[in-house]
Amino acid sequence: MVVRASRLGITLVRSRIAYPLGGAQAMKIRASLVLVLGGLAAACSKVSEQAGSQAAVRDSAGVRVVESAEPVGEWHAGATPQFTLGWGPTDPTFTWLQSGRILPDGGALVGDFGSGSLYRINRDGTVRDTWGRKGEGPGEYQGFSALLLKGDTILVSDSRLRRITLLSFEGELWATRPLPSVFLQQVSSVLANGRLLFIPGDGYAVINETRPEWVFETQPILAADTAGGVVDTLAELPHLRRWYADRGASPGPVPVKGRAGGFDGGFAWARSDQPAVRWYDGSGRLVQIARWREEPKELSADWRRRAVARYEEALRSQVSDEARVDAQLRALEEGFDRHAGPLPFWSGFFVDKVGNVWLSEYALSAEPPGRWRVVARDGFFHSWVDLPGLIAVLDITSDRILGVRFDELDIPALVMLELISE
Repeated sequence: MVVRASRLGITLVRSRIAYPLGGAQAMKIRASLVLVLGGLAAACSKVSEQAGSQAAVRDSAGVRVVESAEPVGEWHAGATPQFTLGWGPTDPTFTWLQSGRILPDGGALVGDFGSGSLYRINRDGTVRDTWGRKGEGPGEYQGFSALLLKGDTILVSDSRLRRITLLSFEGELWATRPLPSVFLQQVSSVLANGRLLFIPGDGYAVINETRPEWVFETQPILAADTAGGVVDTLAELPHLRRWYADRGASPGPVPVKGRAGGFDGGFAWARSDQPAVRWYDGSGRLVQIARWREEPKELSADWRRRAVARYEEALRSQVSDEARVDAQLRALEEGFDRHAGPLPFWSGFFVDKVGNVWLSEYALSAEPPGRWRVVARDGFFHSWVDLPGLIAVLDITSDRILGVRFDELDIPALVMLELISE
């Protein structure tokens, strides 16, 4: 079986409910894993022509540097979904739509963590087929950390079982291959040379070192063959800022983080406390930096009050022990007291299949991402895209957006929206 290169990527974004992440911190107040976004090659090819005087491009020691002012394009999502699946009386009951892809025929493929099943969805939103179940045998899954598409091949990455399953578009099991043992890294994409790209996940490791200070920890970006073998470190980049104290290391209530995402030509990386994105080629060499003008927002008393109120509301909906509630609220206030610097520039990070970078505006952790900044592969700030009501974005192509919405009871549904480019 020949594994062909894919161009898809993965990211994490906080939203308003708790999805079971297994192995991560025990209490996750309304946080969900968002696996996301691919596509949007159309329209970006015109960015350089439209930018004009709105951006400056220069070369610095062989690295392309682009500095933008205003967006040079406009995209927006259709107001009415093309389909919604999950709330109807005959629809499947989803628990956690962990990963998803828009298929070439306009349908979709999604993996539901609770059932351990893959659902192939038709263009009109009806279920065409269901593959797999919860388990550890061939064609069974413990999770869907990534779904990658290329040609006639589907690659299903299961980080819990540490393996990749290769399927046809009709669900035929072609092969199962082990993933290399890498600590907190997850499959993000397949590079042009056919190697798997691994990026840091959000797993938490207990750290006993005691230092009363903020420290930015680094994590490696890795590449490995699909059949196992040598694992190479392409780069080591800042991943998460933690506060070291007597009780261990904590990112605090305002996490400042670095994120990476792959595409076939390499990977992109950004730090949430900097208005900039960096692109690296498949060997880990820095090739481009994009910067834009944005004033940082300070951690105001009003923002802090709203954050504590949202957290308390979510906490009381899940915890009945008043002493435990009070203890966690005190810890939250202590975390705000320790926070240094302004608020981050973004919360959610995603790299689509052609290397465009999507950054959602920073928001309270209990709020879904609303507006996304798109920085095109050529470094220009292309557009703002509003995606209200989507607590998770699974995939994007040049004309469609696949995401997840909740009803008032937090029951998830799969939603397909039109993406309009003007």
